[in-house]
Amino acid sequence: METFGAMFSIVLLFAALLLPGFILGKAKLLEEKAMSSFGNILMYVAMPFLVFGKLTEIDFQTIVWGEVVFSAVLPILLIFALAVCAGYICKGEKSKRRAAIFCATFPNCGFLGIPIAVAMWPNQPQIVLYISIFNVVSTFLLLTVGVYILSGDKKEIRFAKTLCSPIFFAIVLGGAASLLRLSQKFPSIFTYAELLAQLTTPLAMLALGYELSKMHFSTLLCNVNAYVVSAVKLILSPLLAFGLLWLAKFAFGWQIGEPLAFAMMTATAVSTAASAPVMAKKYGADSTDAAAMTV
Repeated sequence: METFGAMFSIVLLFAALLLPGFILGKAKLLEEKAMSSFGNILMYVAMPFLVFGKLTEIDFQTIVWGEVVFSAVLPILLIFALAVCAGYICKGEKSKRRAAIFCATFPNCGFLGIPIAVAMWPNQPQIVLYISIFNVVSTFLLLTVGVYILSGDKKEIRFAKTLCSPIFFAIVLGGAASLLRLSQKFPSIFTYAELLAQLTTPLAMLALGYELSKMHFSTLLCNVNAYVVSAVKLILSPLLAFGLLWLAKFAFGWQIGEPLAFAMMTATAVSTAASAPVMAKKYGADSTDAAAMTV
């Protein structure tokens, strides 16, 4: 109950952080181009420095490498399972159905999962490591399987681009810095990283608040797929993750520690990928429906 109370208070705080973006959006004081720039700052600056800084706090001698492998394997199993389930239950014309399947399948574990984990467990950097690995794998699948779901065309997949994820480089550099103990030798570098990392949560919530300001509530309330996608992302997805954790522990005898369990449940119990509306528009799916399902 104490953990639930802490999580609930953080969710309320995150909800309150939506307000500036929502108000500025309604007042027409934010433009679409500005929000696109915010997204680039999040993807290429704030989040990589957040992951980099957290990984430098980890003593890799204490890491259970089997859990690292599990955090990379679970998103593969989960995402394919969610895509199959969504394919059966999401309805509508082709462009709407493709957008719904995509939104039901891919989580926002980067913009939401990582900040929530940092707020909930500031002294457990292993949780950020596991979510970051989950995010790298799910991002790779989003840019391959996700692109195919939206476009229906394998030619749209660009493997070279998917391997250039900023989070991937942040994990590699953060791990190397931790192993070489660079934070002790050059503390100013990590103060710099921490300052930039603090941009992550405010910018992510500001962007989501802006998206909310553009939506008519009737669009949300009357969109059947929005309810289906929300149920899949917020209920079915964490239940499947819990089932896979249970299976690994009790059926196969894997030692599942609390950091891995917290990380996987957090990564899978968040809303759909924030990039859904933009990607839907780019690959010919219904971007308006994708925006409604994201919000």
